[in-house]
Amino acid sequence: MTLLIENPTSFSPLPPLKSKSVTVVIPAFNEEGNLEPLLLLIDQAFKALDFTLPVLIIDDGSTDDSPNILALLSRKYPFLKVIRHPHRRSVTGVLKTALAYTTTDWIFWGQADLESDPQTDLPLLLEACVPGVDAVAGWRQQRNDGKTFASNLANSTCRRMFGLGIHDMNWIKLVRRDVLATLPLELVTHRYTLAVMAGWGCRVVEVPTPWHPRHSGKSKFGRGRLISSAIDFFKVWCWFQSEGRVLTPMKLERLGWLTKR
Repeated sequence: MTLLIENPTSFSPLPPLKSKSVTVVIPAFNEEGNLEPLLLLIDQAFKALDFTLPVLIIDDGSTDDSPNILALLSRKYPFLKVIRHPHRRSVTGVLKTALAYTTTDWIFWGQADLESDPQTDLPLLLEACVPGVDAVAGWRQQRNDGKTFASNLANSTCRRMFGLGIHDMNWIKLVRRDVLATLPLELVTHRYTLAVMAGWGCRVVEVPTPWHPRHSGKSKFGRGRLISSAIDFFKVWCWFQSEGRVLTPMKLERLGWLTKR
């Protein structure tokens, strides 16, 4: 069965800076050394913005002292809610939990390792989310963490195959929750949410954001992630083909599935 997607921006919610209907969602796995400075930066970001947003940290089965630290931080910061997975469910599992426990119009997807500074990055993405925009992606600048080649290869492949003009798909992002909730995450996983949104005709923009070295702990990136990313890419490609979908908004316009802007 072919699913015809009407222009999603025709029904866009209010921009997040106007509605303040945003939840900051942060996945965390064994980030005990980063959690306290992270919450301090988020609190400082809210003070600079002059408003507070709900923050949801999802502990994906940490085996270090993260659960105890998060329990203390949730008492210190009233805006913080913590959900703990009893065992690791992966980033896609965290995204499913986030959708189940949020009701705001928008989700800001952050990072626990402090490679993204919420003091600068949260305001940047909020300001870029003007009327008609369905998602804002951060684009890491001056990145130097040993994963650049693999990341650039994955992103360039997606730009060619999916018609997605975004340089950094799997970084911080601000996304409409209602669109995220329609994605078949068992197939597309968290890695390709922006690619699918672009294929559906959503307007995705990007904002350059400064990159910072990991504050504490070790990266979870490894050879296994390269393999799983390739498998996920194949699944997404097959899903588009089997559903009779066309990948780029330009092609969708030619078929009359989208209204030209």
